[in-house]
Amino acid sequence: MKKILIALDNSPAGRAVVAGAQALALLLDAGVEAVHVHEDGDRTARSTAEAAGVPLRTVSGTVADRLVEAGEAGDVVALAIGARGTAAARRPLGSTAAAVATTLAKPVLVVPPDGLEAPVFRSVLVPLEGTVSSSLAPRSVFELAAGAEIDVVALHVYDQASMPSFTDQPQHEQRAWEHEFVQRYCPWGITGVRLETRVGRTGEVIAQVAEECGCDVIALGWSQELAAGRAAVVRETLERSSHPLLLVPVRRAEPTSGVEATDAATAGRVQP
Repeated sequence: MKKILIALDNSPAGRAVVAGAQALALLLDAGVEAVHVHEDGDRTARSTAEAAGVPLRTVSGTVADRLVEAGEAGDVVALAIGARGTAAARRPLGSTAAAVATTLAKPVLVVPPDGLEAPVFRSVLVPLEGTVSSSLAPRSVFELAAGAEIDVVALHVYDQASMPSFTDQPQHEQRAWEHEFVQRYCPWGITGVRLETRVGRTGEVIAQVAEECGCDVIALGWSQELAAGRAAVVRETLERSSHPLLLVPVRRAEPTSGVEATDAATAGRVQP
C-alpha cells in the first residue's frame, strides 16, 4: 500500500505536520507512517504520533540522510516535514527540511508550524509559469489522486511586460486565451480546472490567491535548488503563507523548440 511518510522531530510543529500528512493521505488514498531520527530522545515525537494514532519508528544517524533514505522506499509516494520548528524561527525553511526537499526525488509536503489544518485537501492551488515542462510537474500528484474529488485552481502571474494584449473585444479574447492556457498547460486529466490570473510578483501573489480561493494546499513545481538567487518563489511563499506547500520536483530544460521558446516569452517565465 502506498503511504505518506511523516518526518517527526521533538518540536511543537509535529502536530501540524501529522495533520497535513493525514489530509494528503486521504486525498491520495494512502496510509501514513511517522519516522523519528533519534537525537535527543523521542518523547515529544512519540506522544505526537500516539495522539494521532500514527505508527512511529525510530532510526539513528544523520537526520537528513536517514529521512531521505526512508523516503526513497518504494511504497512512499510523498514525505511530510515541518517547515521549521516554531513559528518564530527566522528562516522560512529549516536546514533539515531544506536538505530533504532538495535531495528526495519525490513530492515533499512542507507544513508551516502555525499552518492551516484541513481534514482533507479538497482544493489545491497550482501556480504555473506558462511553459510545457513546468506544467507537467503536478501530474504525478493528480495521477495518485485519481478518482478523488478535488478542485484545482491554476494560477498564472504576469508582470507588466508579459501581459497579453487584446484588441477591440477583450472580454471575448480573454476568455478564449484562458481556455487555451488551461488546455495547453493543465494536461492533468482533470475536468473543471479554474484559471486565476494576476499581475504582480509571484511570491507575493500565491499566498493571497490561496487565501482568496479557499485552497487547502499549494502544489508548486520546482527545480530543487536553494542556492543564492534560486527558489525565490518557494522562499517567499513559505514566508507569507500559512498553507501547506507541496513541492513537486521538476527537471528544467532550456527551450529546444520554437514553440517552447515562444511559450516562455509570451506567458512570462518565473523561477520558483
